[in-house]
Amino acid sequence: MKTRPLKNYSASVGLEAYDVDYNNTEEVLALGKLVSEQCIVAVNQKITTQQLLETMTTWGSPSQALIHSYVVQRKLTGRHWREILLNLGYITDDIKDMASAVSMVSYKKGEKNRPKGIFANGELDWHSDQCAFDDAPRIIGLQSVSDTVNSATQYLCTHDAYESLSSDMKSMVKELVCKHKWRDNVMAPGLNEVQTLIIHYNMVPLDGMETKLYAESVTGLSGIKFPSHSFDGFVGMSMEESERVLKELKTVIYQDKYVHTQNWQDGQIVFMDQEITLHKRPTNVLDGDKRTMARAITYWDKLYPNKQISKTVRVDGVEYSLDDFCNLVDEDRKKRFEIQGI
Repeated sequence: MKTRPLKNYSASVGLEAYDVDYNNTEEVLALGKLVSEQCIVAVNQKITTQQLLETMTTWGSPSQALIHSYVVQRKLTGRHWREILLNLGYITDDIKDMASAVSMVSYKKGEKNRPKGIFANGELDWHSDQCAFDDAPRIIGLQSVSDTVNSATQYLCTHDAYESLSSDMKSMVKELVCKHKWRDNVMAPGLNEVQTLIIHYNMVPLDGMETKLYAESVTGLSGIKFPSHSFDGFVGMSMEESERVLKELKTVIYQDKYVHTQNWQDGQIVFMDQEITLHKRPTNVLDGDKRTMARAITYWDKLYPNKQISKTVRVDGVEYSLDDFCNLVDEDRKKRFEIQGI
């Protein structure tokens, strides 16, 4: 395996890797170490999605959104979950053997005239996966499968931005806790109602969830777990003051010099940290677009055994077990469902 700098990119973390021998276990582990240290690693080398998953599960356990997994495993049942269950089944129908960690990002439609992938339409604003969860660090491998020319994804690791802050601002960031609230059509304004519902229960399944603003990558790189579209203020701070601090941080973080733009060609992969790294889709995917990506997500718990999967979720200052948290989400979902009069 060899490395070189990413093109048109000047941040201190992020590289391109090439000549990777995916059949060599030691090299696969070395690639994982590189990704964990660099946060953004592009690989211009075509492999199958199955091989992508096998590579990433060498590094850690599959990661599926908590509520999605509870619905699929029938731990959450009832009419109020039926629509989500059916659609989760539909969009993973072609990849059932990989569904624990892989989803397709596509507008391609099946025989029922429904998109076969997630994030089917429009642009996507800056975000990280499952943004309202203070979970163990995770990694996404985004793979360009077919018809991806003339589309792009952008990546932004917050490490350099954090390190550029004053000592007082760093201290503040380390103390702040973000409150989250789901808002339809903000992070992904082009999606239909059903896909928005699925993403809702991936990102922020319950209003009032809390995450620490300061975060570190699995290898200890300092950065910011930026709340982006779900921000609902900082704990113990007025909304006016919270918005002022957020605006100041946005000015520091959202700078072109920190952004890597991947102009896709079929067969490429970009691995990205999900603890201190954001990504967005500036390409407006329109109805009928054939662009198809694969998105694999795993933890780091095999490569870094001290980084185990979290067993609690924080809501309004209270730590809940995963089961108790999902019970809260279930009750909230029932209320929303009844209000809709379905």
